[in-house]
Amino acid sequence: MIDAFEIKHIGQEFGIDSIKITTAEPFSDAASRIAQQRDAGLYLNREYWYHRRIQDFCNARSALPNARSIIIACQCYLTDEDITEGTPGHPRGIVARYTWRNYYKDLRQRLRKLAAVLEGKHSAHCVVYVNGNLAEKPIAQRSGIGYYGKNSIIINTQFGSWTVLGEIVTDADIGPDTPSHENCGACTTCIESCPTKAIIEPYIIDRRLCIQALTNWYGVLPDSIARAWGNRLYGCTTCQDLCPANRAVIALPPRTDTGYVGPAIPLLELLSMHETQYRETYADNQITARWVDFRAIQRNATIALGHIRDPKTLPMIQTLTRHEDEVIARSARWAIDNF
Repeated sequence: MIDAFEIKHIGQEFGIDSIKITTAEPFSDAASRIAQQRDAGLYLNREYWYHRRIQDFCNARSALPNARSIIIACQCYLTDEDITEGTPGHPRGIVARYTWRNYYKDLRQRLRKLAAVLEGKHSAHCVVYVNGNLAEKPIAQRSGIGYYGKNSIIINTQFGSWTVLGEIVTDADIGPDTPSHENCGACTTCIESCPTKAIIEPYIIDRRLCIQALTNWYGVLPDSIARAWGNRLYGCTTCQDLCPANRAVIALPPRTDTGYVGPAIPLLELLSMHETQYRETYADNQITARWVDFRAIQRNATIALGHIRDPKTLPMIQTLTRHEDEVIARSARWAIDNF
Protein backbone atom coordinates (compact mmCIF):
# COMPACT_ATOMS: atom_id res chain seq x y z
CA MET A 1 0.00 0.00 0.00
CA ILE A 2 1.26 3.47 -0.92
CA ASP A 3 1.54 5.94 1.94
CA ALA A 4 -1.07 8.68 1.49
CA PHE A 5 1.29 11.18 3.14
CA GLU A 6 3.72 10.73 0.27
CA ILE A 7 1.00 11.52 -2.29
CA LYS A 8 -0.16 14.60 -0.38
CA HIS A 9 3.38 15.88 0.08
CA ILE A 10 4.17 15.60 -3.62
CA GLY A 11 0.87 17.22 -4.49
CA GLN A 12 1.73 20.12 -2.21
CA GLU A 13 5.06 20.50 -4.00
CA PHE A 14 3.13 20.78 -7.27
CA GLY A 15 1.04 23.62 -5.84
CA ILE A 16 -2.17 21.69 -5.10
CA ASP A 17 -4.04 23.20 -2.16
CA SER A 18 -5.48 20.06 -0.60
CA ILE A 19 -5.56 16.34 -1.35
CA LYS A 20 -7.57 13.50 0.14
CA ILE A 21 -7.93 9.84 -0.73
CA THR A 22 -10.93 7.54 -0.91
CA THR A 23 -11.66 4.09 -2.26
CA ALA A 24 -12.94 3.43 -5.78
CA GLU A 25 -16.15 1.79 -4.63
CA PRO A 26 -19.18 2.98 -6.66
CA PHE A 27 -21.32 5.85 -5.38
CA SER A 28 -24.66 4.06 -5.64
CA ASP A 29 -26.54 6.47 -3.38
CA ALA A 30 -25.42 9.44 -5.46
CA ALA A 31 -26.53 7.69 -8.65
CA SER A 32 -29.97 7.13 -7.15
CA ARG A 33 -30.27 10.78 -6.07
CA ILE A 34 -29.30 12.07 -9.50
CA ALA A 35 -31.74 9.74 -11.24
CA GLN A 36 -34.56 10.78 -8.89
CA GLN A 37 -33.93 14.46 -9.55
CA ARG A 38 -33.68 13.88 -13.28
CA ASP A 39 -36.93 11.92 -13.29
CA ALA A 40 -38.56 14.70 -11.26
CA GLY A 41 -37.70 17.12 -14.07
CA LEU A 42 -35.28 19.25 -12.02
CA TYR A 43 -32.71 19.43 -14.82
CA LEU A 44 -32.87 21.63 -17.89
CA ASN A 45 -34.18 19.90 -20.98
CA ARG A 46 -30.89 20.12 -22.86
CA GLU A 47 -28.63 18.97 -20.03
CA TYR A 48 -26.43 15.93 -20.35
CA TRP A 49 -28.25 13.99 -17.64
CA TYR A 50 -30.83 12.98 -20.21
CA HIS A 51 -28.31 11.02 -22.25
CA ARG A 52 -25.47 10.30 -19.82
CA ARG A 53 -25.14 6.91 -18.13
CA ILE A 54 -25.54 7.96 -14.51
CA GLN A 55 -24.26 4.64 -13.14
CA ASP A 56 -20.99 5.12 -15.04
CA PHE A 57 -20.72 8.72 -13.87
CA CYS A 58 -20.91 7.51 -10.27
CA ASN A 59 -18.45 4.63 -10.70
CA ALA A 60 -14.72 5.30 -11.14
CA ARG A 61 -14.29 1.76 -12.42
CA SER A 62 -16.20 2.66 -15.55
CA ALA A 63 -13.02 4.54 -16.53
CA LEU A 64 -10.44 2.21 -14.98
CA PRO A 65 -11.83 -1.29 -14.32
CA ASN A 66 -9.09 -2.19 -11.83
CA ALA A 67 -9.32 1.09 -9.92
CA ARG A 68 -8.65 0.83 -6.19
CA SER A 69 -8.24 4.44 -5.10
CA ILE A 70 -9.38 7.95 -5.98
CA ILE A 71 -7.12 10.87 -5.22
CA ILE A 72 -9.21 14.05 -5.04
CA ALA A 73 -7.77 17.54 -5.03
CA CYS A 74 -9.23 20.98 -4.46
CA GLN A 75 -7.79 24.25 -5.68
CA CYS A 76 -8.92 27.59 -4.26
CA TYR A 77 -9.87 30.28 -6.77
CA LEU A 78 -10.64 33.15 -4.38
CA THR A 79 -8.33 35.98 -5.46
CA ASP A 80 -7.85 39.54 -4.21
CA GLU A 81 -8.79 41.18 -7.53
CA ASP A 82 -11.38 43.90 -7.83
CA ILE A 83 -14.49 43.56 -9.99
CA THR A 84 -14.20 46.11 -12.78
CA GLU A 85 -17.37 48.07 -13.39
CA GLY A 86 -18.39 49.40 -16.78
CA THR A 87 -18.62 53.06 -17.68
CA PRO A 88 -21.40 54.89 -19.56
CA GLY A 89 -21.43 53.63 -23.12
CA HIS A 90 -19.14 50.73 -22.19
CA PRO A 91 -21.18 48.37 -19.98
CA ARG A 92 -19.70 45.13 -18.73
CA GLY A 93 -21.31 41.84 -17.83
CA ILE A 94 -20.19 40.06 -14.67
CA VAL A 95 -18.45 36.69 -14.96
CA ALA A 96 -18.67 34.25 -12.04
CA ARG A 97 -15.49 34.17 -10.01
CA TYR A 98 -14.70 30.51 -10.70
CA THR A 99 -14.17 31.24 -14.38
CA TRP A 100 -12.15 34.46 -14.30
CA ARG A 101 -9.40 32.03 -15.27
CA ASN A 102 -9.40 28.38 -16.27
CA TYR A 103 -8.71 26.95 -12.84
CA TYR A 104 -9.91 23.57 -14.08
CA LYS A 105 -7.15 23.35 -16.68
CA ASP A 106 -4.60 24.60 -14.16
CA LEU A 107 -5.59 21.89 -11.67
CA ARG A 108 -5.62 19.26 -14.41
CA GLN A 109 -2.01 20.12 -15.29
CA ARG A 110 -0.95 19.81 -11.66
CA LEU A 111 -2.76 16.49 -11.26
CA ARG A 112 -1.12 15.13 -14.40
CA LYS A 113 2.27 15.82 -12.84
CA LEU A 114 1.22 13.92 -9.73
CA ALA A 115 -0.14 11.06 -11.84
CA ALA A 116 3.18 10.89 -13.70
CA VAL A 117 4.98 10.36 -10.39
CA LEU A 118 2.62 7.53 -9.47
CA GLU A 119 3.09 5.93 -12.87
CA GLY A 120 6.87 6.29 -12.86
CA LYS A 121 7.64 5.50 -9.24
CA HIS A 122 4.92 2.98 -8.42
CA SER A 123 4.02 1.59 -11.87
CA ALA A 124 0.43 2.64 -11.26
CA HIS A 125 -2.19 3.16 -13.93
CA CYS A 126 -3.88 6.56 -13.60
CA VAL A 127 -6.70 8.51 -15.22
CA VAL A 128 -7.08 12.23 -14.49
CA TYR A 129 -10.52 13.83 -14.37
CA VAL A 130 -11.47 17.46 -13.84
CA ASN A 131 -14.86 19.11 -14.18
CA GLY A 132 -17.74 16.82 -14.81
CA ASN A 133 -16.49 13.41 -15.91
CA LEU A 134 -16.95 11.80 -12.50
CA ALA A 135 -19.28 12.44 -9.56
CA GLU A 136 -16.76 14.69 -7.86
CA LYS A 137 -19.03 15.95 -5.07
CA PRO A 138 -19.75 12.48 -3.62
CA ILE A 139 -16.03 11.75 -3.96
CA ALA A 140 -15.25 14.95 -2.06
CA GLN A 141 -17.62 14.07 0.78
CA ARG A 142 -16.48 10.47 1.12
CA SER A 143 -12.80 11.47 1.05
CA GLY A 144 -13.29 14.16 3.69
CA ILE A 145 -12.06 17.01 1.47
CA GLY A 146 -15.37 18.75 2.09
CA TYR A 147 -19.04 18.49 2.93
CA TYR A 148 -22.23 19.40 1.12
CA GLY A 149 -23.58 22.89 1.62
CA LYS A 150 -27.34 23.21 1.38
CA ASN A 151 -26.75 24.83 -2.01
CA SER A 152 -25.30 21.46 -3.11
CA ILE A 153 -21.79 22.92 -3.39
CA ILE A 154 -18.88 21.26 -1.58
CA ILE A 155 -17.46 23.27 1.33
CA ASN A 156 -13.87 22.80 2.42
CA THR A 157 -13.05 23.82 6.01
CA GLN A 158 -10.10 25.99 4.88
CA PHE A 159 -11.19 27.31 1.50
CA GLY A 160 -14.96 27.31 1.86
CA SER A 161 -16.80 26.67 -1.38
CA TRP A 162 -14.29 28.70 -3.44
CA THR A 163 -12.68 25.61 -4.95
CA VAL A 164 -12.57 23.56 -8.10
CA LEU A 165 -12.19 19.80 -7.78
CA GLY A 166 -10.23 17.21 -9.72
CA GLU A 167 -9.42 13.53 -9.38
CA ILE A 168 -6.89 10.86 -10.19
CA VAL A 169 -8.42 7.40 -10.50
CA THR A 170 -5.71 4.78 -10.01
CA ASP A 171 -5.18 1.07 -9.52
CA ALA A 172 -2.69 1.89 -6.76
CA ASP A 173 -3.72 0.92 -3.25
CA ILE A 174 -3.52 4.07 -1.13
CA GLY A 175 -4.70 4.44 2.46
CA PRO A 176 -8.07 6.26 2.42
CA ASP A 177 -9.09 9.23 4.51
CA THR A 178 -12.29 9.30 6.56
CA PRO A 179 -15.50 10.87 5.20
CA SER A 180 -16.57 14.32 6.29
CA HIS A 181 -19.42 14.40 8.81
CA GLU A 182 -19.64 18.18 9.01
CA ASN A 183 -22.71 20.07 7.87
CA CYS A 184 -24.27 23.53 7.77
CA GLY A 185 -26.31 23.05 10.90
CA ALA A 186 -29.40 25.23 11.04
CA CYS A 187 -28.06 27.82 8.57
CA THR A 188 -30.31 28.49 5.57
CA THR A 189 -28.58 31.61 4.20
CA CYS A 190 -28.06 30.14 0.73
CA ILE A 191 -31.70 29.08 0.44
CA GLU A 192 -32.94 32.48 1.51
CA SER A 193 -30.51 34.45 -0.67
CA CYS A 194 -30.98 32.62 -3.97
CA PRO A 195 -32.29 35.25 -6.44
CA THR A 196 -34.71 32.80 -8.10
CA LYS A 197 -35.42 30.45 -5.16
CA ALA A 198 -33.79 27.61 -7.07
CA ILE A 199 -32.78 25.78 -3.86
CA ILE A 200 -36.17 24.19 -3.36
CA GLU A 201 -35.04 22.29 -0.26
CA PRO A 202 -31.68 21.62 1.37
CA TYR A 203 -29.28 19.97 -1.11
CA ILE A 204 -31.79 19.97 -3.98
CA ILE A 205 -31.57 22.50 -6.82
CA ASP A 206 -34.23 23.07 -9.44
CA ARG A 207 -31.85 23.84 -12.27
CA ARG A 208 -34.70 25.20 -14.36
CA LEU A 209 -34.60 28.15 -11.93
CA CYS A 210 -30.85 28.31 -11.28
CA ILE A 211 -29.11 31.26 -12.97
CA GLN A 212 -25.80 29.40 -12.86
CA ALA A 213 -27.28 26.56 -14.91
CA LEU A 214 -29.33 28.82 -17.15
CA THR A 215 -26.32 30.82 -18.35
CA ASN A 216 -25.33 27.72 -20.35
CA TRP A 217 -28.86 27.00 -21.57
CA TYR A 218 -30.26 28.35 -24.81
CA GLY A 219 -33.87 29.45 -24.73
CA VAL A 220 -36.19 32.30 -23.75
CA LEU A 221 -35.87 33.16 -20.08
CA PRO A 222 -39.15 33.43 -18.16
CA ASP A 223 -39.86 36.98 -17.00
CA SER A 224 -39.40 36.02 -13.35
CA ILE A 225 -35.88 34.75 -14.11
CA ALA A 226 -34.98 37.68 -16.37
CA ARG A 227 -35.99 40.16 -13.65
CA ALA A 228 -33.60 38.51 -11.18
CA TRP A 229 -30.74 38.30 -13.69
CA GLY A 230 -28.96 41.56 -12.98
CA ASN A 231 -25.84 42.35 -14.98
CA ARG A 232 -24.60 38.78 -15.03
CA LEU A 233 -23.08 37.45 -18.23
CA TYR A 234 -21.99 34.01 -17.08
CA GLY A 235 -22.61 32.11 -13.87
CA CYS A 236 -23.99 33.10 -10.48
CA THR A 237 -22.36 32.94 -7.06
CA THR A 238 -24.88 34.74 -4.84
CA CYS A 239 -25.31 31.74 -2.53
CA GLN A 240 -21.52 31.52 -2.16
CA ASP A 241 -21.04 35.26 -1.71
CA LEU A 242 -23.33 35.21 1.33
CA CYS A 243 -22.39 31.81 2.78
CA PRO A 244 -21.05 32.18 6.35
CA ALA A 245 -18.55 29.36 5.71
CA ASN A 246 -16.82 31.60 3.15
CA ARG A 247 -16.34 34.65 5.36
CA ALA A 248 -12.98 33.65 6.80
CA VAL A 249 -11.43 32.42 3.54
CA ILE A 250 -8.34 34.47 2.71
CA ALA A 251 -8.18 35.86 -0.83
CA LEU A 252 -4.76 35.46 -2.44
CA PRO A 253 -3.04 36.79 -5.57
CA PRO A 254 -3.81 34.79 -8.74
CA ARG A 255 -1.61 31.77 -9.35
CA THR A 256 -2.42 31.21 -13.02
CA ASP A 257 -3.31 33.26 -16.07
CA THR A 258 -4.54 30.22 -18.02
CA GLY A 259 -7.67 31.18 -19.94
CA TYR A 260 -7.90 34.62 -18.34
CA VAL A 261 -11.08 36.60 -19.09
CA GLY A 262 -11.34 38.62 -15.88
CA PRO A 263 -14.27 39.61 -13.67
CA ALA A 264 -16.34 41.31 -16.38
CA ILE A 265 -16.59 41.40 -20.18
CA PRO A 266 -17.57 44.35 -22.45
CA LEU A 267 -21.11 43.61 -23.56
CA LEU A 268 -21.37 45.70 -26.72
CA GLU A 269 -18.20 44.17 -28.13
CA LEU A 270 -19.48 40.69 -27.37
CA LEU A 271 -22.82 41.38 -29.05
CA SER A 272 -20.98 42.55 -32.17
CA MET A 273 -18.94 39.35 -32.44
CA HIS A 274 -19.47 36.29 -34.57
CA GLU A 275 -19.14 33.00 -32.74
CA THR A 276 -15.70 32.21 -34.18
CA GLN A 277 -14.35 35.55 -32.99
CA TYR A 278 -15.89 35.02 -29.55
CA ARG A 279 -14.27 31.62 -29.14
CA GLU A 280 -10.90 32.95 -30.30
CA THR A 281 -11.05 36.05 -28.08
CA TYR A 282 -11.89 34.11 -24.92
CA ALA A 283 -10.17 30.85 -25.80
CA ASP A 284 -9.19 28.29 -23.18
CA ASN A 285 -11.85 29.40 -20.71
CA GLN A 286 -15.08 27.83 -19.46
CA ILE A 287 -17.17 30.46 -21.23
CA THR A 288 -16.08 29.06 -24.58
CA ALA A 289 -16.30 25.38 -23.64
CA ARG A 290 -17.89 23.21 -26.30
CA TRP A 291 -21.12 22.80 -24.31
CA VAL A 292 -21.64 26.57 -23.91
CA ASP A 293 -24.07 27.84 -26.56
CA PHE A 294 -22.92 31.16 -28.00
CA ARG A 295 -26.53 32.15 -28.59
CA ALA A 296 -27.14 31.77 -24.85
CA ILE A 297 -24.16 34.03 -24.13
CA GLN A 298 -25.55 36.73 -26.42
CA ARG A 299 -28.96 36.35 -24.82
CA ASN A 300 -27.35 36.77 -21.39
CA ALA A 301 -25.60 39.92 -22.57
CA THR A 302 -28.86 41.33 -23.89
CA ILE A 303 -30.71 40.68 -20.62
CA ALA A 304 -27.82 42.26 -18.71
CA LEU A 305 -28.14 45.42 -20.82
CA GLY A 306 -31.78 45.61 -19.83
CA HIS A 307 -30.69 45.74 -16.19
CA ILE A 308 -27.81 48.17 -16.66
CA ARG A 309 -30.15 50.66 -18.37
CA ASP A 310 -27.45 52.67 -20.10
CA PRO A 311 -29.20 54.96 -22.62
CA LYS A 312 -26.13 54.79 -24.87
CA THR A 313 -26.82 51.08 -25.43
CA LEU A 314 -30.38 51.55 -26.72
CA PRO A 315 -29.39 51.68 -30.43
CA MET A 316 -27.67 48.28 -30.09
CA ILE A 317 -30.63 46.78 -28.21
CA GLN A 318 -33.08 48.13 -30.79
CA THR A 319 -31.01 46.53 -33.55
CA LEU A 320 -31.12 43.24 -31.66
CA THR A 321 -34.93 43.30 -31.62
CA ARG A 322 -34.64 42.46 -35.34
CA HIS A 323 -32.08 39.70 -34.80
CA GLU A 324 -32.61 36.57 -36.91
CA ASP A 325 -32.47 34.48 -33.73
CA GLU A 326 -35.87 34.83 -32.10
CA VAL A 327 -34.53 34.12 -28.59
CA ILE A 328 -32.12 37.06 -28.85
CA ALA A 329 -34.77 39.25 -30.48
CA ARG A 330 -37.27 38.52 -27.71
CA SER A 331 -34.59 39.13 -25.08
CA ALA A 332 -33.87 42.51 -26.68
CA ARG A 333 -37.53 43.45 -26.56
CA TRP A 334 -37.58 42.43 -22.90
CA ALA A 335 -34.49 44.60 -22.26
CA ILE A 336 -36.18 47.64 -23.80
CA ASP A 337 -39.33 47.06 -21.76
CA ASN A 338 -37.17 46.82 -18.63
CA PHE A 339 -35.45 50.19 -19.16
